[in-house]
Parts: sequence; structure tokens; C-alpha cells
Amino acid sequence: MKGGKRSPEVGPIPLDGEHPLVVPVMSAAGGVGRSTVAALLAAALNERTADSRSRAVAVCDTRPRSASPWPGWLDHTAEHGTGWLAACTGDTEKFARELRRSTSAIDVADGRPIWVLTDTGPLLPGFCEVEPGPRFWAPVLRYLRAAVIDADPLEGFRLIRQQGGGEPGTAANWLAVASARTASLWVTDPSPAGLSRTLEAMTAAEECGLPMHQFIVAINDARGHGWAARSRSRRTLLADRVGAIVEIGHDVDLRRDPRPSRSPERLSRGDIADLVMAVIGAGAGPAPHRVPRPAPGPASVPAPAERTPWHVAPAAHPAHPVPAGS
Repeated sequence: MKGGKRSPEVGPIPLDGEHPLVVPVMSAAGGVGRSTVAALLAAALNERTADSRSRAVAVCDTRPRSASPWPGWLDHTAEHGTGWLAACTGDTEKFARELRRSTSAIDVADGRPIWVLTDTGPLLPGFCEVEPGPRFWAPVLRYLRAAVIDADPLEGFRLIRQQGGGEPGTAANWLAVASARTASLWVTDPSPAGLSRTLEAMTAAEECGLPMHQFIVAINDARGHGWAARSRSRRTLLADRVGAIVEIGHDVDLRRDPRPSRSPERLSRGDIADLVMAVIGAGAGPAPHRVPRPAPGPASVPAPAERTPWHVAPAAHPAHPVPAGS
């Protein structure tokens, strides 16, 4: 698919106002543009979707700050980051309170910032990173209509381990969360080696009994190397195993852009629109089992102006909080 093709203008896509859409973004190798794809997806979901509760779209970054691009992509940096928040997981009220101090943001044109949970602020002794699975991130989901989990390049190993009878991996853990709708996004480059790793991982996921219609493969031509004949044959084999394959065209300016999610032209491309629709479709399977929810209150559903310190409620759009000026 050509990256320059523009998608048709459509209204916001309504998401389930009860169950958030969760998209773990995974890979079997570094350098394939996983975080960049996560940034583009989060911005596109923020622009193209809505829910009845005006909840936010967030990126949940699982990597330590020295290995993560997210601290450099922010417009508003939280007083405390995920290291501080991780120390509050045993106390529901404290977690809800500290979430405000631990949420950074990226500004967007329509005034609905993208939340970013990443490791910022003072270093917390003993904190390395949070796992990419739901054990830490689940309490955040009640505030969100969509969560993009920027995971790591180790999921191929986890799937092979699970196939051999070991512990479940990131995808399996998120797919088991009944209170969310999960679409597992796998990012690879179009090289024969990258698609071979992807084919091996998806074969393992299938043999583990995971719902393969909830997997999307994003083939991201980050370096502009194009396709080899062997790559096309592997893509054909992949098509029988996953719910969708989206080819993301090469963008020569993307690697030099310090804010990959800030370009309206980039978000209007046809391949990004296809990625959004594939993710929403993969997460819209049979309705998950309902779980009891707490009554709305300060500890569960905060008022829009209380979500983070940088939110204010504009008079014209009281349901859409925007960040205060820097």
C-alpha cells in the first residue's frame, strides 16, 4: 500500500463506552519502528474515535527511560512517571490520586491530548520498568477508551516459551482480560528475516490456541528497503494465520521527525486509516464477560478537569479537556 494515499473523511468511530480497546504493540526484533507505529496508532485512534464517556486515549510505555523515545516526544511531562505509579498499585485510592501526577501528554490539534504513561521525573530507587502485561496497567483502563501498550521486542521468545509449556506471554495475558477488548498488533519490517521471525511467532501463537483473528501484522517499511520475492511468499503464508495484514509505506521524513504523531498529513494516510480499522475490527469480537464495576466516583471515573494537572475545561467544549499552555 502506498503511504501517500489519503483516507476518506469520516466522522468519529464510536468505541464501546464500557470496555476499553487495548492494543499491545509487539515485535520479535528491535529497529522495526514499533514505537513509531504505536505513536501513529495512538494519535489516529485519538483523532478518529470517541466514546460516550469522553475518555482518553493513552500510550502505556513499558521500557525504562534510557531505552525509550517517549520522554523526548512529550509536550507535557508528568511530575512523577510510571516508576512512582508502580509503587502505588496496592492502594486503589492512592493510585487514582497519583495517576494525575504520573500522566504526561502529547498535544493534538483538536484539544484532546494523548495521555502518555512513561518513566519521567525523579528516579525511584529500585524501579527498572513495568511489565508489558496487564498486571500493572489494568487499573488505568477505567479512565481510557483506548490504550496502546508500547511493549518490547521479546514477544517472539515469549510465544515460543508458551508453546513449550512455559508462562503466557504479553499477547496471551492481554487477550485473557475480560474487561477489555484486545487487538494484538505485531510490527515487522518487510525483510525476509523479519517476516520469517513473524511467521514463526504467529505459528507459535496459533499452536498456543490464541484467537488469531485478534492479531494484526503491521509490515512497516521504515528504512525504505522495499520487498523481496521471498518476503512476498512469507506474507502469503502469514495471511492465513492472522486477522489482518497492513502494509505501512515508507516515509522518508519520519525517521527525522522528533514528533511522529503530530503531522495531520501523516495521520490522514490510507495505510494509517487501514491500521486503525484493522485494530478496531480485531478488538470488536464477541462481547467479553461483564465484570462488576465500582460506582462512579473520584476513585474510579475522575472529572475531566481532574485527569491530570495540565487539563483545563474550556467553555466551548466542557467534555474535552485540553492541556494548559507550557
